[in-house]
Amino acid sequence: MAWTVDALRVVWERQQERVDCRIELAERAVAALTEGRLEHDLRADAGRAAHMLAGSLGMFGFIDASDAARELEAELAQPVPERAHVCSALLGRLRSGIQGPVALCTDDAPPEPFERRHG
Repeated sequence: MAWTVDALRVVWERQQERVDCRIELAERAVAALTEGRLEHDLRADAGRAAHMLAGSLGMFGFIDASDAARELEAELAQPVPERAHVCSALLGRLRSGIQGPVALCTDDAPPEPFERRHG
């Protein structure tokens, strides 16, 4: 199992720059939303970035960051300037959620089902 976690860490190190770029894209979209100038293309690009983050961060064991990205994707699907503060908070969760170590879910500690977390 140790080799699997080590391999996952190596992949994570290679992906960090891509993850940072996707988060920065989402941050630009939220800043534009806050200012009431979010254009369709930026919104669509940021929504796709949030979608990709939700999947990839979960794979690396960053469950809360993955959940935040998923929620951000939903917010960006129908952006409302009055909810820009919610998007900013989700970005904060996303950024802080990737600060910990890469984790691998094992049979000893299965992740909580998505339905239970979002019930």
